Amino acid sequence: MTARRIISLVSLLGAFVLLAVILYTATLIDRRPPFVERVSLSATAGGDRIAQTLSAIDIQFSEAVDHGSVERRFRIEPYVAGAISWDGSTAIFTPSSRLPAATRFSVTIDPGFADLATNTAPVGLEPWAFATVGQPTIVEATPVDGAAGLPVDGTVVVRFDRLMDTQAVEAAVRVEPAVGLRFSWSGDRLTIGFDGSLRFGTAYALTIGNRAADTAGNPITGPFALRFTTVSAGLGVVMNVPSSGVSGISVRSPIAVVFDAAIDPRTVAAALRITPAVAGESRVVAMPDDTAGPAGPTRVLLFTPSAPLAAHTTYSVTLAPIVARADDASRVAAGRSWTFTTGAPSTNGQNQVAFLSTRAGVRNLWLMNPDGSNPRQLTTELAPVTAFDVTGDGATLVYSAAGAVYVMRIDGTDRRRLTASDEVEYASQVSPDGRWVLVGRRSAAGADLGYWLQPLNQLVGSERLVLAAGAPPLGSVSLGGDGAVGGDGLSTWSGRAAFDPSGRWLLVVTGGGDVVLVDLQEPVRRTPPTGSPTGLAAESRPVWLAGQGRFGIVAREVGRQGTSIWALDQGGRRDLGVVATGTLDTALDGVLVTLARTEPGGTARLAVVRLGTGAATPLLADNASIDDRWPAFSPDGATILFSRVAAGTSSLSTGIWSVARSGGGLTQLTTDGAEPRWLP
Repeated sequence: MTARRIISLVSLLGAFVLLAVILYTATLIDRRPPFVERVSLSATAGGDRIAQTLSAIDIQFSEAVDHGSVERRFRIEPYVAGAISWDGSTAIFTPSSRLPAATRFSVTIDPGFADLATNTAPVGLEPWAFATVGQPTIVEATPVDGAAGLPVDGTVVVRFDRLMDTQAVEAAVRVEPAVGLRFSWSGDRLTIGFDGSLRFGTAYALTIGNRAADTAGNPITGPFALRFTTVSAGLGVVMNVPSSGVSGISVRSPIAVVFDAAIDPRTVAAALRITPAVAGESRVVAMPDDTAGPAGPTRVLLFTPSAPLAAHTTYSVTLAPIVARADDASRVAAGRSWTFTTGAPSTNGQNQVAFLSTRAGVRNLWLMNPDGSNPRQLTTELAPVTAFDVTGDGATLVYSAAGAVYVMRIDGTDRRRLTASDEVEYASQVSPDGRWVLVGRRSAAGADLGYWLQPLNQLVGSERLVLAAGAPPLGSVSLGGDGAVGGDGLSTWSGRAAFDPSGRWLLVVTGGGDVVLVDLQEPVRRTPPTGSPTGLAAESRPVWLAGQGRFGIVAREVGRQGTSIWALDQGGRRDLGVVATGTLDTALDGVLVTLARTEPGGTARLAVVRLGTGAATPLLADNASIDDRWPAFSPDGATILFSRVAAGTSSLSTGIWSVARSGGGLTQLTTDGAEPRWLP
């Protein structure tokens, strides 16, 4: 065999070997089925599984696939119309219209889709879950609402919970009195400057209306309002009551102007002009104060009408620039004008929603229809109302403000003070028979005097000490905004007890958070009663568990971590094994509503508990910018009221909401307010 033939045979053999390797490799590749490598959202908001409402869904496969075999097996639940396009081995599902906000979705692809070599996938895409973002909210503002002393060359900074449509937001900003505005953005943070200096000693109201939207076009949850007062060259106005532009004001409301220093009483007689004209008396008083310190300066111009105001009437108030400082008559407050509109008194609160709100300038009690309509003011205090309760017939209201407990008819008549002048009382609650009110009491100097039952009518009997110690501390006038101080809804000075239906047993949360059971049928003793400590530290006010014959409370064992729902009676306590946080309420059928956190340190979500299941089932989707607060059942147990606050703060309310117990029908009733309660 010649060398040339040998070389030819070797070359031919090499070609066969190379062909065999190629065929072997190709055979291996062709036998490998396709699979889903990755799923992602085209437009996220704060997390890789939080979608903007204009987001598409990208599904990347391991190789090129038969388009039809994938498209026939693709599902999105709940169903939305859309179309699938392709970019190489990536399927892109684009909804035909904006996705609904605050909604959970899952995407699946059934097994059986094929690659171009007809290899079929034995495994599909398991449900891939994501949620759409809710409406944008404002989570922080500087200065805070109601701030005084802003420099005339100062700015307002507003932070949203996501990136916003800058032009839409800027077009929605208004300032009264009118002033030119400058805007600058840094991510989700808007800085608002003012053309030229603001005026000295002037109250401004900055609002951002519903036209403000995020980059996906979702409008903000409700109009935002921020009131501030600039530093004064003379005497500054901190606040006027009622606030400007508010409707539903009580016909028994006083009209007040709060200044930043003591004022000269000789300068106030003709300071207020009210239209339509109202007869009454102007005087200078100090702000109500329940601290143990000395009385504050007399810096309030208070006008008390001599008769109720007219219902459903708009009043205009003008402050003349004549009110002077007490220590310097040359320093005078600038004039201002504002309006408010009265509502009509209610003779009964049954089937109405009561809530606390600062909309009139000070935290007072309001009433509205269950659908959020016809809001009207009940209490008219100049200090924050910290607790309230209503008798079972819906006709009589008991409430606490500035360390004093008051009782009045729901229409505002027959108002009287129950608290003695040398004492301070908090946490007022009415007994089941409507004859007594429970209060936590201290001396004016701060000494703890425990809990007492006071008669609502002197014919009932004399007051009675029921717990020797544990009253809330002095200082409720420090309560700010619509929210509570600390915790997930247990306000320091709010109602902190529950009666059993018979009125014999009382479960009290002391000012320090201890949970104590008291037998009210024990005879009155010379030594103060102590009650039975339960070894629990409370995070909620207690409730009576309908159908259980026991009290319920969200608490933790003293010395241990973690809060859950506990059941208690004279026979002892039992951990129901349901992890919960914050406030608690119960329906007549025994179902509970509470708050739960899906992860440690996460936001608090509304949750329903069916005893025996051992779990609290969240009703609503997570929202990292909002905490739920103060859940309360309607009388029939079908609807739940609750408030929402900006995450990280308990004083900035984003409104009162209602939702069906099943989780449907979520409805915003107000844009502010706290501690809603559906009256029986």
